[in-house]
Amino acid sequence: MNETNSSWLTASGTSTINGYSGTTITTITDGTGLTISGDSTINYPSLTITNSINMRTKQVKAAVFTIKRNDKNEVVSSKFVKELWVEIKNGASLDLAVAKELKGDFDPETTIVREMHSFSF
Repeated sequence: MNETNSSWLTASGTSTINGYSGTTITTITDGTGLTISGDSTINYPSLTITNSINMRTKQVKAAVFTIKRNDKNEVVSSKFVKELWVEIKNGASLDLAVAKELKGDFDPETTIVREMHSFSF
Protein backbone atom coordinates (compact mmCIF):
# COMPACT_ATOMS: atom_id res chain seq x y z
CA MET A 1 0.00 0.00 0.00
CA ASN A 2 2.70 2.54 0.99
CA GLU A 3 5.58 2.58 -1.43
CA THR A 4 8.94 4.23 -0.83
CA ASN A 5 11.45 4.97 -3.54
CA SER A 6 14.76 4.90 -1.67
CA SER A 7 16.48 6.95 -4.40
CA TRP A 8 14.45 9.97 -3.29
CA LEU A 9 15.87 10.15 0.24
CA THR A 10 19.44 10.78 1.34
CA ALA A 11 20.76 11.63 4.78
CA SER A 12 24.20 12.34 6.19
CA GLY A 13 25.94 14.00 9.12
CA THR A 14 25.66 13.81 12.90
CA SER A 15 23.07 14.84 15.48
CA THR A 16 23.02 17.18 18.48
CA ILE A 17 22.57 15.25 21.72
CA ASN A 18 22.92 16.62 25.27
CA GLY A 19 24.84 19.71 24.24
CA TYR A 20 27.20 17.96 21.82
CA SER A 21 26.63 19.32 18.36
CA GLY A 22 27.33 18.23 14.85
CA THR A 23 25.93 18.81 11.41
CA THR A 24 22.97 16.92 10.03
CA ILE A 25 21.94 17.27 6.41
CA THR A 26 18.84 15.55 5.09
CA THR A 27 17.78 15.92 1.48
CA ILE A 28 14.55 14.76 -0.14
CA THR A 29 14.34 14.79 -3.93
CA ASP A 30 11.26 13.75 -5.89
CA GLY A 31 12.92 13.25 -9.28
CA THR A 32 11.41 16.38 -10.86
CA GLY A 33 14.05 18.74 -9.55
CA LEU A 34 12.28 19.53 -6.25
CA THR A 35 14.78 19.36 -3.38
CA ILE A 36 14.01 19.87 0.30
CA SER A 37 17.08 20.17 2.52
CA GLY A 38 17.38 19.81 6.30
CA ASP A 39 18.19 23.50 6.58
CA SER A 40 14.58 24.29 5.51
CA THR A 41 15.63 25.25 2.00
CA ILE A 42 13.25 24.31 -0.81
CA ASN A 43 14.65 24.39 -4.33
CA TYR A 44 12.67 23.80 -7.50
CA PRO A 45 14.01 24.89 -10.88
CA SER A 46 10.86 26.66 -12.11
CA LEU A 47 9.25 27.68 -8.81
CA THR A 48 9.80 30.74 -6.63
CA ILE A 49 8.22 30.69 -3.19
CA THR A 50 7.74 34.00 -1.42
CA ASN A 51 6.13 34.74 1.90
CA SER A 52 3.62 37.36 0.79
CA ILE A 53 0.88 36.39 3.25
CA ASN A 54 2.00 39.09 5.73
CA MET A 55 1.72 41.77 3.06
CA ARG A 56 -1.97 41.16 2.39
CA THR A 57 -4.93 43.14 3.57
CA LYS A 58 -7.70 41.08 5.11
CA GLN A 59 -11.34 41.96 5.74
CA VAL A 60 -12.66 39.96 8.71
CA LYS A 61 -16.22 39.56 9.96
CA ALA A 62 -15.92 39.18 13.73
CA ALA A 63 -18.37 38.30 16.47
CA VAL A 64 -17.95 39.68 19.99
CA PHE A 65 -19.27 37.81 23.04
CA THR A 66 -19.17 38.36 26.79
CA ILE A 67 -18.76 35.30 28.97
CA LYS A 68 -19.16 34.33 32.61
CA ARG A 69 -16.84 31.83 34.26
CA ASN A 70 -17.24 29.73 37.41
CA ASP A 71 -14.63 29.31 40.15
CA LYS A 72 -12.93 26.56 38.05
CA ASN A 73 -12.49 29.08 35.20
CA GLU A 74 -14.97 27.18 33.01
CA VAL A 75 -17.33 29.17 30.79
CA VAL A 76 -20.87 28.81 32.18
CA SER A 77 -22.70 31.33 30.00
CA SER A 78 -22.15 33.60 27.02
CA LYS A 79 -23.98 36.54 25.48
CA PHE A 80 -23.69 37.85 21.93
CA VAL A 81 -22.66 41.52 21.92
CA LYS A 82 -21.85 42.65 18.41
CA GLU A 83 -20.98 41.58 14.87
CA LEU A 84 -18.66 43.79 12.81
CA TRP A 85 -16.28 43.91 9.86
CA VAL A 86 -12.68 45.02 10.52
CA GLU A 87 -9.63 45.44 8.31
CA ILE A 88 -6.50 43.56 9.33
CA LYS A 89 -3.21 44.75 7.81
CA ASN A 90 0.15 42.98 7.73
CA GLY A 91 -0.79 40.14 10.07
CA ALA A 92 -2.08 42.42 12.85
CA SER A 93 -4.18 41.01 15.68
CA LEU A 94 -7.93 40.56 15.20
CA ASP A 95 -8.48 41.23 18.91
CA LEU A 96 -6.61 44.53 18.67
CA ALA A 97 -8.59 45.65 15.60
CA VAL A 98 -11.91 44.81 17.28
CA ALA A 99 -10.84 46.55 20.51
CA LYS A 100 -10.07 49.68 18.48
CA GLU A 101 -13.55 49.57 16.91
CA LEU A 102 -15.21 49.05 20.32
CA LYS A 103 -13.36 52.16 21.60
CA GLY A 104 -12.63 50.71 25.04
CA ASP A 105 -16.24 49.72 25.67
CA PHE A 106 -15.40 46.17 26.86
CA ASP A 107 -13.85 44.20 29.72
CA PRO A 108 -10.88 42.17 28.42
CA GLU A 109 -11.43 39.55 31.13
CA THR A 110 -14.91 38.68 29.89
CA THR A 111 -14.86 39.62 26.19
CA ILE A 112 -14.23 37.00 23.51
CA VAL A 113 -13.68 37.78 19.80
CA ARG A 114 -14.13 35.11 17.12
CA GLU A 115 -13.54 35.30 13.38
CA MET A 116 -16.60 34.32 11.36
CA HIS A 117 -15.48 35.02 7.76
CA SER A 118 -12.46 36.58 6.13
CA PHE A 119 -11.40 37.73 2.70
CA SER A 120 -7.79 38.42 1.68
CA PHE A 121 -6.85 40.93 -0.99
